[in-house]
Amino acid sequence: MVQLRALEPEDIDFLYNLENDRTLWEVSETQAPFSRQLLLSYIANAHQDIYQAKQQRFVITYQEKAVGCADLYDYQPKNKRASVAIVVAAPFRQKGIATKALGELCSYAFTFLDLHQLTAYVHQGNLYSQKLFLRQGFLCTATLKDWCFFDGNFQNVYLYQYLSLIHISEP
Repeated sequence: MVQLRALEPEDIDFLYNLENDRTLWEVSETQAPFSRQLLLSYIANAHQDIYQAKQQRFVITYQEKAVGCADLYDYQPKNKRASVAIVVAAPFRQKGIATKALGELCSYAFTFLDLHQLTAYVHQGNLYSQKLFLRQGFLCTATLKDWCFFDGNFQNVYLYQYLSLIHISEP
């Protein structure tokens, strides 16, 4: 069973390994390793709600084991929108976990936060994430040219949008 839950102090080893996985730095825009102390501080301050912090991180669990994170960030209550990021540790990919977690995150955002819109930024080469967001009902509405610079190259990023109860009309 896939569930979302709050960060716990016991998640430090999992979070340390996930945040310092260099294969994920391209999509997370991380440029240097995170220390355990910094991550412990982050976990200690995770009690702030989304209204204070403008972001909220959930741990994705599968069979009661931490396997990933699902984030709401750039929360804008006035505009009733937030951005979404999701990551599942490599050994747990291709099992439908991200799909279920994203569904839970969307349900939470629209039901409990009363959001109107979610956005996701997906690198052009990340076909798995593109399919994930399309399956959930997100639409690719823009290409951000040369948006990210990584490993000596500029890369395009696709903007995906999901509007609650309203479909995006084509320009």
